Amino acid sequence: MAPMPDPHSQLADLLPELAAGDASANHEDPLVARREERTSTNWIALIRLFDGTEIPCNVKDISKSGAKLGVPEAYTLPPCFMLRILGRDFILRVNLAWRRGNYAGVRIDRIAKLPVAEEKKAVPVEQAPDYHSIGRRRDRSFSE
Repeated sequence: MAPMPDPHSQLADLLPELAAGDASANHEDPLVARREERTSTNWIALIRLFDGTEIPCNVKDISKSGAKLGVPEAYTLPPCFMLRILGRDFILRVNLAWRRGNYAGVRIDRIAKLPVAEEKKAVPVEQAPDYHSIGRRRDRSFSE
């Protein structure tokens, strides 16, 4: 697994851009280039709070460093929580970056691999095959 990028070095990289942006704060840039490519998804996930509460959500898009979650506005999210994507073998520790309506942006802090659950295989019961019924006809008598 590749090491996670250091958020402090990313912040240091952004500081010159932010300082330059202050001079042109009166007009909006049409598009801001992202550091990493986002992949659109519609994964079903569970937010797991540290008190054991689980909140259902969707992962709308994801990149190496963050994700956009669809979470009902009624749920209050803490600054840090776990995110488990159903059907995947990993869990993410994330930090809340922003919240707007039914969406939340998170920064991925850590990724952990979940242990693979071993499938329980049924132990075959040794039964002797019943060869006596082969070639026999059923009794077709119509007697009363």
